[in-house]
Amino acid sequence: MSAARYEESQAERDLLASLRRQYEAKGFSLEIAPDPKEMPDFLGSYVPDAVARRGDEYVAIEVKKSRSRASDHTLRRIRALFEGHPNWKFVVAYVAEDPLKTLTIKASALPAIRRQLDDIRALAEKGYSRAAFILGWSLLEATLLNAEAEQEARPRTPGSVLQALAMLGRIDPETERRLRPLILLRNSVVHGDLAVEPTAEDVALVATVIEEALSDD
Repeated sequence: MSAARYEESQAERDLLASLRRQYEAKGFSLEIAPDPKEMPDFLGSYVPDAVARRGDEYVAIEVKKSRSRASDHTLRRIRALFEGHPNWKFVVAYVAEDPLKTLTIKASALPAIRRQLDDIRALAEKGYSRAAFILGWSLLEATLLNAEAEQEARPRTPGSVLQALAMLGRIDPETERRLRPLILLRNSVVHGDLAVEPTAEDVALVATVIEEALSDD
């Protein structure tokens, strides 16, 4: 399976898992990829992606990646199958488009990265540890993009950034091992958890790793 198809399949699985939680919270049971033999005759050859059931109430769920004129026409035909069957409901769930799939990051020159590294230290000295910490993780990705000599690239997860820097020999395995536990802290800070706070040591470690990754240039 290609990486793109894997991501697509994962997004569909994530959506179905979310739907399962939602329907189960309402007292339904949800079956993903139901057996075609168990589908009612009025559906003909159509088999929904999932079926939710609560007593004699059923919900047929169709998962779609996006809307188009052709898919809308198909969905109208499917929806017509359920007419006259009040205990069945047909719903369409769309996989949310990931904005990161269309975002590209342009490479930065080394002088710009080094200036930002100075900004990390300045922020930390003034007590702005959260800002310094987030900027540090941003610079790690900028450093990787520069090291790969690419003009631009898609955004990457913090873990994949560390792994790639290690594979390129920009940081040693022990450095990668020390920094990995901070990924959870980074995610909490980025996503608005105000109950957590990076320490001065956390910021210093990220800055040191950036220096290490830049040292080959």
